[in-house]
Amino acid sequence: MKWTVTPIICAVLAITVYQYGARFLQETYKSKDVKFEIESVFLESWTDYRENGWGYDVYGPVSKKGKNMGRSGDPLGWIIVDSIDTMMIMYNKSSDEDHRKQFAAEIQLAEEWVDNTLNYDIDSEVNVFETTIRMLGGLLSAYHCSETYKVGNSTVYLNKAIDLGDRLASSFTQSATGIPYSSINLGSGKAIKNHVDNGASSTAEFTTLQMEMKYLSYITGNSSYWTLSEAVYEPIYKNNNVLGRHYQGLVPIYTNPDTGMFQGSTIRFGSRGDSFYEYLLKQNLLTGESLYRKLYNFSMKGMKRHLLDKSRGNLALTYIGEKEYGLAGPTSSKFDHLVCFMGGLLAMGATDGKPYTEAISSPDWDPTKQSDWDLAQQITKSCYEMYRQIPSGLSPEIVVFNSNYPVYEDNWWVSETKDYFVKPLDRHNIQRPETVESLMFLYHLSGEEKYRHWGYEIFKSFVKHTKVVDEDTETSAYTSLHDVISIPTNKADNMESFWLAETLKYLYLLFDDEVDLTKIVFNTEAHPFPVFDQKRLDELNLTTGWKP
Repeated sequence: MKWTVTPIICAVLAITVYQYGARFLQETYKSKDVKFEIESVFLESWTDYRENGWGYDVYGPVSKKGKNMGRSGDPLGWIIVDSIDTMMIMYNKSSDEDHRKQFAAEIQLAEEWVDNTLNYDIDSEVNVFETTIRMLGGLLSAYHCSETYKVGNSTVYLNKAIDLGDRLASSFTQSATGIPYSSINLGSGKAIKNHVDNGASSTAEFTTLQMEMKYLSYITGNSSYWTLSEAVYEPIYKNNNVLGRHYQGLVPIYTNPDTGMFQGSTIRFGSRGDSFYEYLLKQNLLTGESLYRKLYNFSMKGMKRHLLDKSRGNLALTYIGEKEYGLAGPTSSKFDHLVCFMGGLLAMGATDGKPYTEAISSPDWDPTKQSDWDLAQQITKSCYEMYRQIPSGLSPEIVVFNSNYPVYEDNWWVSETKDYFVKPLDRHNIQRPETVESLMFLYHLSGEEKYRHWGYEIFKSFVKHTKVVDEDTETSAYTSLHDVISIPTNKADNMESFWLAETLKYLYLLFDDEVDLTKIVFNTEAHPFPVFDQKRLDELNLTTGWKP
């Protein structure tokens, strides 16, 4: 790294400018009906999709064209199913009668499509993980929201969830270890190995199916979903000695599904690693199973020991690095936006969803929980800076924090505080939710207004820089970006389903005053499930069936 020594006055000036900017934000959201604004953006996006891409799994807001993902050409419900619970939540919480009527009509339209058009008996290979978290999770959450908010016909969603769950569940039965191959043909039931990476399954993918499968068992009383999905853990923990010195609770991102042995040595909390850790904690929060809390705590201890670092810029931002060559190798400061979920996860792990002021008074509060709480705030601050310092106010897909590895190159964009860089191929934004997700959790757990200020700032940047306006119809839509640094932004032609399912939902809940995080647990696609009742678990004999 070829950096000259930064004078103290420059650091002081940067901090002063930052503090002034924070004070300037005081005039932002309090004078506005932010929930109404977010509802309006959702309805603009949804209406554009309904009018121009209805039923398609993939949609381009610029071209106004869509397509389905499967080779059969049949729809999977990728956008519709992923979005239904967001509409139900907004319908229930909106204070605007016109919006409530519109949400009610759109929910009815989507429900009729799910009931009459959506059919999973199709000759299409689908990714087990993505289909589980988006489609199965979306259907189960729609069932829950329909029952809770008394909107729609909950039976439609449950019946479709059972049908899809049965098709996905067969993926657990076709390898010697019970670890699913990466894909399955929904029609034939044949599981298919990953076409690349020597057939390896992504470690995060097959360990991010359990919330959905366990909730399906909890609703239906059929324990097979629970039993099959939890069985993936024993081979990886025992065959690799995950709790031993070599891994210390941190897992490589690929696993051979036939042997249960890890493949390669890359360890990270970004893609293919992230939700492994997320579902350890969330299974405990959802089901009360104590084993997963112990495993989560052990992994967090390993993360803090081996992956945690601070940038060498003016703000000394905290980040979770990557180990490309195992724990003994150097720590890379590459940081996926995906990792920004960790702020919310650590905060929930520390407090169990209770407000911080209440959690610290509980008998089990200890220095580890305080450390996790502090780290949650630090990582969320780092992720916010990935927005604040970018010209468009929107984060790139990946940043590299200023450290000794990797070495800065001249064509990398440099942040104003010199805390991070952006490589030329990482300047895109696909409407990801992880930062606003953590802001939502941190606000409701801490009560600190700054998280709402930051969230509103990000929301306005999305509105300003991702909106596309049809000059003929004067209608608006929102799309991904090729480049967040060049102004005006270079727009891509794709609306991710998680823009509707996650990003706008988490922004909306950030500004809602009635969110009880002890009663619901969000899956990794932001689909809320109710915390399980222990009496029903006992009646169904649903318990942890393995030991590491």
